[in-house]
Amino acid sequence: MVAPRYHRPVSQGSISNDQAPVLEPGDVLSYSAGSTQMGPLGYRKVRQRPGLLGAAVARWPELGELVAARPPMIINAYPASIGAVSSGIAVDTYLSPRVMSRALQLAKLANHPAALCAQPLFLADALLQHVRADRALPDPLLLMVGGYVMPRSLERMLLGLLAERVERVVVLQGYGAAEVDAGCMMARDRDDAGRLVYYPRPDVVPQLDGDRLLLTLRGPDGEPVIERFAPGERAQARPDGGWVLWNDERLHPIVREELESWSEHDWQRRTGYVRREGETVWIQLRRDEQPQHEREIDHWDFGRAHGFSWLDKPYWR
Repeated sequence: MVAPRYHRPVSQGSISNDQAPVLEPGDVLSYSAGSTQMGPLGYRKVRQRPGLLGAAVARWPELGELVAARPPMIINAYPASIGAVSSGIAVDTYLSPRVMSRALQLAKLANHPAALCAQPLFLADALLQHVRADRALPDPLLLMVGGYVMPRSLERMLLGLLAERVERVVVLQGYGAAEVDAGCMMARDRDDAGRLVYYPRPDVVPQLDGDRLLLTLRGPDGEPVIERFAPGERAQARPDGGWVLWNDERLHPIVREELESWSEHDWQRRTGYVRREGETVWIQLRRDEQPQHEREIDHWDFGRAHGFSWLDKPYWR
């Protein structure tokens, strides 16, 4: 590893002098949006490299046609840095649905394509608010999600919600590791079993230790910056260079089956935040929705019982 570009989590106790990081003027640091450790380390230094949209266009050149006529507006509604934006217009929403809505209207007014970057459940709730208020949407619209897997049933709901309002909608799902980089791998399609198929960026090298995923990040000269880091996912390599990832500890099979059973109407009423007790899954409703099922819980009652914040990843264990 080349120090001090990245620092992995250490003990929550005191930090010795030889563990202390070296920070320099101009450094941009990013912590994981979903890390459970509360120590000062475990961040990464944001590198100057092609952004997430550039990486997606490199993999799927046809996406470049969507943003060729006008520079895209990159709307960041993700609770962590998504890296530098060099080929578009950057807007930070600070996770405000109102700001996100205004940015989408501005993209439409100024006739720019938009790439909306967010975690799936926050994105769904904010877009529902935007559409229900009958506000304008840009076309084309790229939904670039990450942080955790977007269920196929939720993707279906969002595409249905936008179908009559936006002619060209593309969903891109990113996979990253806080100690490596954002958007290490990206998925656009699914296999016959409905699993996302991820493709790595050119500077990211996935490997397998048994079925355990290991990631190596290479610098501009090909030197390893991070070597064989294990983010926790299991993986299967495909002949076409794609990768299927899974982690039953983060998405329990019972929860996955529950979420994938939801209809578009269910998703319009439910946030996607749930709590599993054995084989029973308790379901949080969106604001102003009333329970119609024995396992549905009022939005605020769920929060009082289990905690709730759009800043937190869903507890799907």
